[in-house]
Amino acid sequence: MESLKDDTKGQWIALSGLVISLILIGLAALANQAMLAGYHSSNAALEFPKENIRELNLHTKDNARIIRDLSLSINQTSNETVPVIFENLFDSYSDQVKKLHAVHGETVNVSLVSINSTNGTYNHDIDMILVNIRYNDGNTYYASEPEMIEVRE
Repeated sequence: MESLKDDTKGQWIALSGLVISLILIGLAALANQAMLAGYHSSNAALEFPKENIRELNLHTKDNARIIRDLSLSINQTSNETVPVIFENLFDSYSDQVKKLHAVHGETVNVSLVSINSTNGTYNHDIDMILVNIRYNDGNTYYASEPEMIEVRE
């Protein structure tokens, strides 16, 4: 038994085992940090509201065309001009969009800048409109000023 107390050859094996285990723990921690960094960077890209902005632009363009058609049909039975009817209907659309997006905590402002009519008169058809579109969800601010929308097909 006495020879085992003086034998120190096993200390190198224990020390090398400790060093190898510390290296493995360090590598596991680095791999974990790499996975978390990749997750957070990809999650940040998903949080960008590009789909909300794209849908807002598409809905505005589609509704501008619908409002033009409604303005033309209302003009046949009304004394108001097509651009005046269009402005009233577009203001109503803008208010509805504000309220719909406010429910989700987003600030949206869609405002009509100008209307370009056929033949330069206000009693005829509308060709193109200019619209300011602003979107803000607290993290992302988007502004398209002015957005040109062709309402004639």
